[in-house]
Amino acid sequence: GVRLAVEVIGNGDPVTVVGHGLTQSRRDLGLLVPFLPGTKVLFDFRGHGESERPGPGHYSMDDFAADVHHVAEAFGATCAAGASLGAGASLRLLCHQPDRFRKVVVILPARLRSEARAGLLRLADLLESHPLDRVADIVLEEEEAEGRFDGFPAAREFRRQSILGMNGDGISFAIRECIEDPPIRDPEPITRVTAPALVIAKEGDPVHDAEVARELRGAPPPGGAPGVPGPLFPDPGDSRPGEPGGRLPGLLRLPGRVAEGSD
Repeated sequence: GVRLAVEVIGNGDPVTVVGHGLTQSRRDLGLLVPFLPGTKVLFDFRGHGESERPGPGHYSMDDFAADVHHVAEAFGATCAAGASLGAGASLRLLCHQPDRFRKVVVILPARLRSEARAGLLRLADLLESHPLDRVADIVLEEEEAEGRFDGFPAAREFRRQSILGMNGDGISFAIRECIEDPPIRDPEPITRVTAPALVIAKEGDPVHDAEVARELRGAPPPGGAPGVPGPLFPDPGDSRPGEPGGRLPGLLRLPGRVAEGSD
């Protein structure tokens, strides 16, 4: 097995396992934790933070779902919350065990468009070629040129510290393997989930498309246009036999609601 770094915050019920995003660590969950009641079990996915970093071939979405499963089992978690990769891994686990959790929070579920995919692969290349301090310099220079920090200059230093805290050996493997393995390929198993779910998205996010959150909820886009693109989460240009354009109206309809932000 893979040894995972775990941190427990709070006490009492419910016990919630909390998963972070791709390239991040449990320390990036600080803003989320105060909003969750009871006991929060934060952990670093394999190849991230302070967890072990197995070699290539151990970073599929099933592998990340296994991380969620093992931590949840070890601490008796009855609820799950996850952001981005953490959300995807929890959803993959629910595909295998639809009744595993009593409540679910899905934050910023992602569908990688070509630009976001290229950015992650660029980061993987840099991590494999340079020490972390040099990677930070290169990424910050490129992102600054793109205007990423124009509206919030303080984010530049936050981004630097995030890069310097990366697990340089494991994250490149995670990027290359999990971005080719969408959390939900067949929507049928996830439709058997009956646990209440809160799905949180942000309009205009280039990586975490709010449309993915609507698919999870089975909700129409703004303006009430019918149908939602799918499957989840491959590119919406993909299609399946009998489903023109890959559209799967009412894909999941997880019980719960969608919370959207635009700021």
